[in-house]
Amino acid sequence: MQNLFVSSIKLYALGFYNFKFYIFNFPFCRRQEGGVTVEFKSRIIIITGNFGSGKTEIAINLARKLNEEGKKIALVDLDIVNPYFRSREMKEELEKEGIRVVAPRGALAQADLPAISPEIMGVLEDASYHVIMDVGGDDLGAVALGRFHGYLSTHSYEMYMVVNAFRPFTRDEGGFVEMMQGIEQSSRLNIDALISNPNLGAETQKDHIIQGHQKVLTMAQQNHLDIKFLAVEEGLSQEIIELYKDIPIFPIKLYMLPPWC
Repeated sequence: MQNLFVSSIKLYALGFYNFKFYIFNFPFCRRQEGGVTVEFKSRIIIITGNFGSGKTEIAINLARKLNEEGKKIALVDLDIVNPYFRSREMKEELEKEGIRVVAPRGALAQADLPAISPEIMGVLEDASYHVIMDVGGDDLGAVALGRFHGYLSTHSYEMYMVVNAFRPFTRDEGGFVEMMQGIEQSSRLNIDALISNPNLGAETQKDHIIQGHQKVLTMAQQNHLDIKFLAVEEGLSQEIIELYKDIPIFPIKLYMLPPWC
């Protein structure tokens, strides 16, 4: 009887341990110090948004984060709209870190036209790569993404729209919906969730983030969309983490500066 009792205790303890292991290691529930861990189900991540949304900063920061986690990363630059803030401007630095940057080469590197690199299909089809696609800069930029509709529509991908509620075209519900529908129609792909990125550049304060995020949250709710995470410049991230306990906070470092700075 005593042996049976001891065995029962051991089984109970083992079951409780396994339950704890499952809860704290399940990839979409895992927490870490400084916010909720951002996780992705697919190896192809599409980041889109209008001019000034901060999508390129987020794409670069995501590429670096996943690279630090040991994943093999390809950052695809499909920004054919914005001449100043494109992933290709960081190409040399990122490739030193082991991140492959796929972008138009040579004389076409600074061209704002759909000069689609033949490398893009290569990294999309190579299952060893985690691919981040930086798609510029509204429905016109999404036309370039539409060139890959045939492949993407038959494979797993996640597509996120970055929204900065302080930018002219996404500061209200009407402008946001028009922008989102334009991107979806031009790319012929569906947006899965929003990335909230409220900021006023170097002038951003905590209150701006709170105010802007509330507007993005309202837009998301009215359109039955989730918010993947709230992006915050790393210097302000700790203050925001203390305010929002249940939403993933993604601290970002700013890399993209206009040429006049």
